[in-house]
Amino acid sequence: MGGLPLRGWRVLPLPLDDVTSAAEALRAQPAGPARAVAGPAFARAVFDLSGAGDLFLSTDGLGKGVAWLNGFCLGRYWSRGPQRTLYVPGPVTRKEGNELIILELGATTSGTLRFVPGPDLGHTET
Repeated sequence: MGGLPLRGWRVLPLPLDDVTSAAEALRAQPAGPARAVAGPAFARAVFDLSGAGDLFLSTDGLGKGVAWLNGFCLGRYWSRGPQRTLYVPGPVTRKEGNELIILELGATTSGTLRFVPGPDLGHTET
């Protein structure tokens, strides 16, 4: 850095095919109000749904990372887009106790996420 070699650091791989251990650690933390996240960090939200069906998770306000719902990987997101939503298949959801886990690598601008009625794929060629 600055023309000098960096020394004394390690790279630790983080397997993302199963976030069970991260979810368990987050469940052990006391619940608090929604707040912005500065990453890299995992965050958790629990919510209920009134109806069944496919959903679209808006990634507006998120930086760069990965999202899981009830252990199912919804995909990666990045504020640079172009995609601004993640598809949530209906069979992945349940009526009560849905658990959303995100791994935010950058930072969020808000502590609140929302579902939107349709996909936002950003600029597409016509």
